[in-house]
Amino acid sequence: MPPHPEQPRVTAIYLRLSKLTDRSVSLDAQLAECMALCERNGWANVRIYRDESRTASNARRKRAAYEQMLADVRAGLVERIVCRDDDRLVRQPIELEGLINTLEPGSVPVWFAAGSELDLTTSRGRENARIRGAIARGEVERKSERQKSSNRERVTKGKPLGTVRPFGYTYAAGKLTVVPEEAEAIRWAVEHVMRGGTVSDVAREWTRRGHTVPKTKGPYSWPSAKGALTNPYICGHLQYQPTTILSPEESKRVPVWKAELIKGTWEPIISREDWTTVVQVLTRTRSKAGNYVKYLGAGIFVCGLCGGKVRSGWTTVKGRKFRNYKCVDSKPVTAGASRMHFSLKADPIDDYVTDVLTSMLQREDFADFLSPQEGPDRPALEAERKELEEELEALTASYGLRRIRLTQLETGTAAIEKRLTEIDEALAGTVEQEERAARYAPASREQWENSTIEQQRLFLRDLLPVVRIFPAGSNPAPSVPVYVHAYDRRGRLRPLPVGPDEVEMFQHQEAHAGRYDKAID
Repeated sequence: MPPHPEQPRVTAIYLRLSKLTDRSVSLDAQLAECMALCERNGWANVRIYRDESRTASNARRKRAAYEQMLADVRAGLVERIVCRDDDRLVRQPIELEGLINTLEPGSVPVWFAAGSELDLTTSRGRENARIRGAIARGEVERKSERQKSSNRERVTKGKPLGTVRPFGYTYAAGKLTVVPEEAEAIRWAVEHVMRGGTVSDVAREWTRRGHTVPKTKGPYSWPSAKGALTNPYICGHLQYQPTTILSPEESKRVPVWKAELIKGTWEPIISREDWTTVVQVLTRTRSKAGNYVKYLGAGIFVCGLCGGKVRSGWTTVKGRKFRNYKCVDSKPVTAGASRMHFSLKADPIDDYVTDVLTSMLQREDFADFLSPQEGPDRPALEAERKELEEELEALTASYGLRRIRLTQLETGTAAIEKRLTEIDEALAGTVEQEERAARYAPASREQWENSTIEQQRLFLRDLLPVVRIFPAGSNPAPSVPVYVHAYDRRGRLRPLPVGPDEVEMFQHQEAHAGRYDKAID
């Protein structure tokens, strides 16, 4: 497309920098060389296109300035392109072919400040460009192989990877050192999440304390805070997922909490067990944005008749509005039958369940009902985990002394890490959950009432995972404990029938459930 008559064509100067290192040429230095070439040739009308922190080796990562320059070429606005050298412009043969197809219709030449002109409008010029492109591509592939080999070597020695420091540490000369203020913030955040607090609370608190995201230097948001807490670096481990632009199938990373972990050489901020626990919490309790639960038992309490989840709503009776729990049968057994199983005032039910739960927290045998009756052998699993970690350290040391080959190290490490993952998964539902519940257990009713609804619901799920609600039945209605049955993690009805009053209440509960052909577990 020809340019507008009043709009002269420009000399496009293209600058690109992947990342600034001691060996790289800065954008300012590239610009100076390109401007010198333009001055020698009398090209005064220039337009600059900058791509900073943009690689040309990966086709999936778009270069905004490069794409804009090509759009201007297609619009007939560019007379020539000036670049420092060819690898600043393209580093992939397929991208070179696209550039040729774009420049050829308008006979737009390419000039290099550190080389000669590249005329892509002639067959010889295109041949030379393709040869140079193949050489550049080969260098990219060799660089990728060197980088992967170097990373693999660092990983086997437990050394950190990357150039951006993880939150909680300083990064200098390839070594990580704990930052006390940030480490304290991480420990606070782990404790807060264990108590049922939200990641948004963590982000706000970290920002209030003046902490910033290491990579962007900006304030924390909930995704960045979650990323910091699920980063295995804070428990003294790293995850290595080799990726390469040459093999796309290897570029599909899994979340860090699902990747193989390798023990690092730096000081951990929290234990591996605590990290596993917080990951379990953060990845299990994810919810869609805006889907906030406001009431204690909504979606947790179940109907004693059908076993369905109880819903929360509002009812108005004689001008008075009150919250209720209800269960509606979507498929009545007989035609004309009532679909409503029950609709009961919610506040008395929540008060009763809260009384049961907080009374449990004051008992001396609190830990007795934190875990199910049957589960993994915790001491045996912990002992096995310790032995495996020692084996992993010994294996790494053997490789460092060149007693074993790299393939033997990788095979042995993969087998050990696989078993460690199995052990962590087995412990995740027992030990870590018990320790979490023990840590966030409120010591009084007042502390419970001062907790957020998210914290209270987390307490409820851990300590009273099953709360069945039956229709109240008679008029006047019986007391709430008769038709609300709360069970602990061992499947026992609470409170336990140990005294005369509890035994009598248990009999009333059993009789009430029997009215609906149901039995107490």
